[in-house]
Amino acid sequence: MQREYEIIIFYKYTHIRNPEGFMEWMRTTCLELGLRGRILIAHEGINGTVEGTSANILEYEKRMHAQDGNDETFANLSGMWFKHSPGTGSAFPKMKIKVRDEIVTLGLGKEGDIDPNEITGTHLAPEELKQWIKDGEDFTIIDMRNDYEFKVGHFKDSINPMMENFRDLTKVTAELDALKEKKVLTVCTYGVRCEKASGYLKTQGFKDIYQLDGGIGTYMKVFPGEDFLGSLYVFDGRITERFTDKYEVVGHCDLCGEKSERYGNCAIPDCHKKLIFCASCEESGVQLFCSEKCRMHIAPLSV
Repeated sequence: MQREYEIIIFYKYTHIRNPEGFMEWMRTTCLELGLRGRILIAHEGINGTVEGTSANILEYEKRMHAQDGNDETFANLSGMWFKHSPGTGSAFPKMKIKVRDEIVTLGLGKEGDIDPNEITGTHLAPEELKQWIKDGEDFTIIDMRNDYEFKVGHFKDSINPMMENFRDLTKVTAELDALKEKKVLTVCTYGVRCEKASGYLKTQGFKDIYQLDGGIGTYMKVFPGEDFLGSLYVFDGRITERFTDKYEVVGHCDLCGEKSERYGNCAIPDCHKKLIFCASCEESGVQLFCSEKCRMHIAPLSV
């Protein structure tokens, strides 16, 4: 049975000849097909998530693959993959398309930036990771997502480097030095961050670096409910994606500790850090703060 709506996630590191022109072509195409979502374009490539009817998503993929790098197109996207998930019709309020310096921001500048076409970790297929787990292979998983994403779902025994955003990777790498001689697998949502993260670790002297091909989402579609605990955080109106009904909630409310995977934001507008906020705490009317510093910003202690 064909789904009415679908969500697709896609990326490719490939030279975009004219990012601004490509953005305008993309805006026209998405408007014509009634698509909504979020797309980032840079000279280094494209990274996006969009939702639309199944028929229009199929047409969008055809038009994207027709970008084959000839003189009439903006880039070579002929081999780009699209990861499909069931849509709701309301995952995104509108279409946002922006030109950036990077499609995922590592923040090394033009001179130090990582080009995954030149250096990246060895891609490991989901089936290969499953075999590693079955065989008791000696390896360590490092989760390259933000800390708030890790809270609601992660691979068993994986390392959470406690990053607030991807740019923090350069700050936490020294804490991972003990793994430089070990076999390391980087994981992220659908792979785009690991392309750069694994390459960066290689430049920092890590000897045996792999990345999960297609990311956590691809692994969970092949092995739903296995090895990955909880649900997968996604950057759209669904908030989390579940691949089986047989899973255990692993997130905990940052106020009361109750199991939950509902999100709220720090009450300080300038902070707005994402936190887990259970229904009971929200209904009680209590304000949510990420730290004592933010709490004191609202209600300083009397002296």
